[in-house]
This record gives sequence, C-alpha cells and structure tokens, in this order.
Amino acid sequence: MRTENVIACLLLCAIVSCGTQSSDELSRVNGRSISADEFIFSYETSPRSVIAGPRESAYDRVLDRLIERVLLSQESRRRGLDQDPETMRELTFLEDAAIRRELFRDKIRETTIISEDESRLAFSMAQKTLWIQHIVLDSPLSEKPEFWNPDWRHESINPTTKTVEVPALGQIDLVGWNDVDTDLESVLYQLELNDWTAPIQKNGQTHLFRLLNIETNQMITENQFHGEQEHYRSTLRKRLEHDRSFAFVQETMEPQNLTIKRQVLEQLTQVLWAARAEQDSLIGKGEGEFNVKDLTIDEIGSSVLAQFKSGELTVEDFRFYYQMNPQKLEAETMDGLRHVLVNALGIYVRDIVFAELGRKDGLQHRQEVIKDYQYWHERLLASKLERHIYELVASKSGPESDDAEGTASLALAELSSTLKHQARIKVDRELLMKLKTSDDGLPRKIDFYTAYLN
Repeated sequence: MRTENVIACLLLCAIVSCGTQSSDELSRVNGRSISADEFIFSYETSPRSVIAGPRESAYDRVLDRLIERVLLSQESRRRGLDQDPETMRELTFLEDAAIRRELFRDKIRETTIISEDESRLAFSMAQKTLWIQHIVLDSPLSEKPEFWNPDWRHESINPTTKTVEVPALGQIDLVGWNDVDTDLESVLYQLELNDWTAPIQKNGQTHLFRLLNIETNQMITENQFHGEQEHYRSTLRKRLEHDRSFAFVQETMEPQNLTIKRQVLEQLTQVLWAARAEQDSLIGKGEGEFNVKDLTIDEIGSSVLAQFKSGELTVEDFRFYYQMNPQKLEAETMDGLRHVLVNALGIYVRDIVFAELGRKDGLQHRQEVIKDYQYWHERLLASKLERHIYELVASKSGPESDDAEGTASLALAELSSTLKHQARIKVDRELLMKLKTSDDGLPRKIDFYTAYLN
C-alpha cells in the first residue's frame, strides 16, 4: 500500500536556554549552569500551585524545582539508569525531536519574511465582510451558471463561518479575512458583485460561490493599521509557514517511496481492534486512545510494517514511537482504525526521515539543539529515577501495598534533600529578583500550566 500526500505539520516547541556559562547565569549546580531564560521558561510552564503567592516565594519554588530536576538527573546517570537500552532509545528520540525543530527553523521559519505591503493588504481585506452564497451539487458543471436555480439550497462553507438569513436572499455566509482556506479566500475576494466562481470540484462534488454584497469598514486610520500590523504579520507568517511546511514535507518524502505492508497492517489493525473491545487492555494515554505497550503484539513485533528509501519500521518500532508520540487512534470501524494507523505511520516515518536529514546537516552539534535536548534529557532521567525508587520500594513492600507510593515519595524527598545538601549550588539572588515574567505586576497569578510539559 502506498501512502501519498502524507499530512505533516512540524510542531515548533519552545527552546530553552541552558547549559553553558553566560552573562545571565542564574544558578550553577555541580557545574551545570541554569540561565535566566531557562528559569523564565520553567516559570511560564509551571502549574498555578507552584507560582501562586508572593513573587519571591514563587520564584524560589520554581528555581528549587529546576535545581532538583538537575540533581535527580545527575543521580540517575550516576546509578547508570541512562544505560538501559530502552532509556537510551528514548533519549535518542528526544535528541531527534530537537533536531527536527531546528530543521524546521532552518528550512521554514528563518526564511519566512512578511513585508509591510503584505500586512497592509491583509489589513485592508480584513475590513471587508463578504456576503457569500454557497451551493454544493452532486453532478459536475462545465461553466458558471447564469441564474439561480430555485431548487438550490445554501450550505455553510465550514462550521466556523457565520450563516445568517437575509430577506429576499435567504441564507448567506458572512466571510471575513482568514475565515476560509487561503486558496478559496483568494478566489472570493477577487469576485465582482453578483458574480459566480467557476465550478470547483472537491471530493466528487461541485461547489459554486456567488458574491452578493460587501460590507466595508470605512472608519479606519493609519494608526489603526500600525497598531494591528504585528497581528496580521503573525497570522500571515503562520499561514505561509503551513504552506511551506507542507511543500517541504512532500518534497522530502516523495523520494522515500513509502510502502506500507498490507498484511502486517491488517494484523496490527486486528490486534488493536480486538483490544478495543477489552476495556481492561486499554489505557487512555494523552492524545492516543491505545497504550500499545500493554497489548499482545509480540508475535508480530519483528514484522516489517513500513519500508522507505532510508530504512524500515517494524511493529515494535510502531509501539515505541506511539509510546513517545501518541497519535489519535479513535475509530468506529476497523476500516477507520486502519486509516488512522496509516496516518500515524506516515507521521512516524516522516519524523525518522527528518531527523536523519538534520543529522546529515550536522544540526545535532548546534548549541540550540544541545540546549533543547539537555532540557528533555534531564526531565526523562529525573522521571526514570523516580520510577526506579518506586520499584525498589515496591520490591520490598510488594506492588499492591497501600503505602508503597507514599513510602517511595518520602524516599524521593529524602534523596532530594541529601543531594541538595551535598551539591555545589550557587544562586544569583539579585538577578533572580530582577527577572520579569509575563504575569509580573498582575493582581493574580495566571495558570501557565502546559500539559505536555508537566
């Protein structure tokens, strides 16, 4: 089975400044530097329970969590937890993710420039609201219609478009700038009054659009444009980045000749579908519906699920990538499940190819990638140590023990206290109190909690 037009959208995650000595070094923990930027990032992504209360105490809690994470990751390495094969694979995945983010910046973001003229044109279009009639026909048309057919019924362009009833006209959509996809937007804004678009074929149906009226905001000033220019620049940048990202993915992935093995795909689909009916085998996990790691896939684990120019992906690889980057596997039918599996496979293969491309360009040696990877590297190792301590406690008291979790938490707290007491820690409190965060001066703390980070 060949997959074409693999839909991909590289997600740009925030980059954390950390690691080397710098003029804004806030703290140093056993030689590991914590920068002011890293602290601010940690503050902005901390739950309200951490940043609530007076500014000084909130800052102290955030910095203490940062220092503790560094110490736990260092202790995790000292105990050799980073040498576990599965952990090493997870660390490589995290480095690959940092490389892909840098690749996105290189190929897409850093080369996307929006001019003032482009922002001004978008601002001008945004001052107009188009009254649009939209017709969907099951049969094709070769040319524009001359008259309105009484049997036609207006259909909303998309769920977010506002539809209103106008006397003598019936239902119409009120379309503003950025309400529809860019290609359709360009067509609609070039229409003359009462003019039809040429028939547009999509998904086996014919779409027709007619412009009935234009509402224009006449009360605009040059100052208003300059006040809103950054908004339009940002929106245009996102739109252009999306288009360029899609083109870059297509250009990169087409030579890979991605082939999905039909028989193995069918086997995996059946395994997941059978597990779907057994609620005890399913564990909701973030965006994913299935915890593949707990399913019985051992018999097909080594089977090749997908092949591409630079490698292959087995069922076991799928399990691993799903565990690290869950995709939605929600479906009402087996055919639907098979379809979402194909999409997930496309994303995982794309990630592999992009990481290889970035490594070939040497992006893993860039300081931005090293700093980004260090952040996720430390988070993973700290969590591995927490899990290791729990397993040690559970092995003594039994995993079903009511106090196993509580005992493990106490053991972890005691270990953290010991590590802090033994560590070489320096803190620039003067710099700490000078730092400004986005809620600085507000009467209440804003919850900046981000699920995938915490």
